[in-house]
Amino acid sequence: MNWSLRKTIILLSILLVVIALLIFRQPLAEAAGDFYERYFRKPSIGMEALDSGSLSLKEVSIDEVYANPDLFGFNESMLLVNKTNKVGKEDSFDIIYYKDTDVPMNRAIVSDYSKFSAAVLDACGEKMFVMSSVRSFEEQDQLFKEDPEVAAPPGESEHHTGLALDVYAYQFAGPGFLDSPVGKFVQKNCADFGFIIRYPEGKEGLTGFSYEPWHIRYVGFPHSLYISDHRITLEEYFDRFEFDRYYRIDSYLVSRQEGPSLWIPENYDWISVSPDNTGSFFVTIKDTL
Repeated sequence: MNWSLRKTIILLSILLVVIALLIFRQPLAEAAGDFYERYFRKPSIGMEALDSGSLSLKEVSIDEVYANPDLFGFNESMLLVNKTNKVGKEDSFDIIYYKDTDVPMNRAIVSDYSKFSAAVLDACGEKMFVMSSVRSFEEQDQLFKEDPEVAAPPGESEHHTGLALDVYAYQFAGPGFLDSPVGKFVQKNCADFGFIIRYPEGKEGLTGFSYEPWHIRYVGFPHSLYISDHRITLEEYFDRFEFDRYYRIDSYLVSRQEGPSLWIPENYDWISVSPDNTGSFFVTIKDTL
């Protein structure tokens, strides 16, 4: 092979590489970003255990919280539902219809889902739709019988609570959801609106479910931010709390308490109290004074 031909082949090879890089620049950048996120990025949101003596706390009975739900920000955002922590057929949840639609959701979701939906439309130029929200025991049982490898048995599905939504974009649903701009936005930004990807990739052994990027679950702040930042499951998040102790997470104070009374800071700007379906309660405080 003479030098002229060899040089031509080298130049053509370089040209092909450059063209390939230009064509696949975005997918390669996304893949590199995902690789960094998974294996190298360190969490930026910490969890600091606090000395209870440093807080001015008052004792409030659970009965008082139930009697004054607005005063204590009572909601159901932190309910854990899985194979171990089931809900009963007779259990009822705080379900309302989303705005002027026929889509039922847990009341705790509505405000932040509205902001999330608007952000998706603004960023992607297209809407995020809800394929499935609240399910009755009968509906879940039918789905389980049809596909027991994917659907949870009745009593073990978050869809009973109205806190979980299966979302999709036009012509992109299920596993293909991530191929859409909406799916990518949801994956990267749902935590900023109080939601998590409930069944994340690589956590199948903990959740009992395969990766479902379309199944989003509301937990509120700062829980969504911490869970997403640390790439953990809701189950793992629960395990990080020592009962009856307060932790500082971002600009919030969070405590998981067993009752029958809760210890709450004397002063705060905002409070959320939610049962967790294990017999305990999450107390979340914003801006203690």
